[in-house]
Amino acid sequence: VIDALRSEKVSGVGKEYMELGIDSLLESGALRDIPFVNTVVGVFNVAGSFRDQLLAKKILRFLFQLSEVPQDERIAMTERLNADDKFAERAGSVVIEILDRMESDIKPELVAKIFEAYARGVISFGELRRLLTALERVPSFDICRLEEFSRSVEGNWMKYDEALLLSFVNSGLAQNNGGLDGGVITPTVLCKKFVEIGLCS
Repeated sequence: VIDALRSEKVSGVGKEYMELGIDSLLESGALRDIPFVNTVVGVFNVAGSFRDQLLAKKILRFLFQLSEVPQDERIAMTERLNADDKFAERAGSVVIEILDRMESDIKPELVAKIFEAYARGVISFGELRRLLTALERVPSFDICRLEEFSRSVEGNWMKYDEALLLSFVNSGLAQNNGGLDGGVITPTVLCKKFVEIGLCS
């Protein structure tokens, strides 16, 4: 994964992916010359478990979303990740573990957006980790409601159903303000950052 992120050859593939879709790219053989991506394609094509094929697609979606980030920024990002003791020279395997835990097709691309924000210095390493955890925990079908929720003013919380609010709280994207009347659910700073870096669009 790290070799692919650092590679010049992965640049520009993202645009083709957006135009053709991942299945068309896999069938066309256009990915054979990209380091590591070729290996992932091999995993996809070899008769393996359905879970392995899903993971291969998640990895490709992640890489293609990040491919539009300039190569020097991608290289600098991988160096910063490997230098941190939480990733400690195992950034590639950590990324794969993260992607494997994501439950929907859209989340690998959102994972890439979080890493892109980190690469561009928009978020800190601590925010990177918390946003990844929040993304893992929030159901994909609730993500579209976060932008509206993040802008709501106190007094408007009653329009959201309990299950939705609890999913936001469980993800660290909302909190109870602790009022004497039982409090109301309000968006956290992390929720606003989630929206700010484009994870809802």
